[in-house]
Amino acid sequence: MKKLLLAALVLLAASSLVAAPLLIEAYQEGTITIPGDVIDTVTVVELSFSVDTSCYVLFTAGGLADVAKMLLRLNGDNLFPIAYVEEYAASSIHIVYTYSLSPGNHTIHLRITNGRGGSRASCRDAYLQALIFLPDTATAIAEQPVGDAQPTGNTPSLISKGPYVNVAGATELVDATGRVIENAIENDKVYLSNLPQGTYFARDEDRTIVKIVKVD
Repeated sequence: MKKLLLAALVLLAASSLVAAPLLIEAYQEGTITIPGDVIDTVTVVELSFSVDTSCYVLFTAGGLADVAKMLLRLNGDNLFPIAYVEEYAASSIHIVYTYSLSPGNHTIHLRITNGRGGSRASCRDAYLQALIFLPDTATAIAEQPVGDAQPTGNTPSLISKGPYVNVAGATELVDATGRVIENAIENDKVYLSNLPQGTYFARDEDRTIVKIVKVD
């Protein structure tokens, strides 16, 4: 059984009542298989984040599965309904769930379990997204990207702290055009207040660790 969990840790600060959406997502690598003689429930991919105010989140998950049940689990509680695949040929699954969150730390898992007794279950190419609607953070100080120079060595401290996404293992941040954003990662964190609106990919060489979409 092979699995690789890509997690994002998000700390989100509130400053007004204007809703500002933030999208984070992670992907499965490899294939997860539960043998037919084993009854088990396994995490396929997960996202972890923290909010300091009540807000809403839209969870979306999907992937390809064989004879399996797929479900979301938030903070230790299962979210229903369950996506059920009865075929042995890989079939797509899709789960959408809206939830009201209280302030604090939250972890969402996409889980797989056996579809029926004595059957092998598997999953591949799965993804998990969280679209979080929180009070706007536009009052934070912003640092614009400078030039196209490649970052070298340890990056210096950024102008402002505040909301961030954890990108452990990432060595650089690039925008949707592939341009490297200089000095964007500090201590495995990307500080959102320092990014203009747009889509970014934190990566280790050519492997994307997490995608960040900032909407003003």
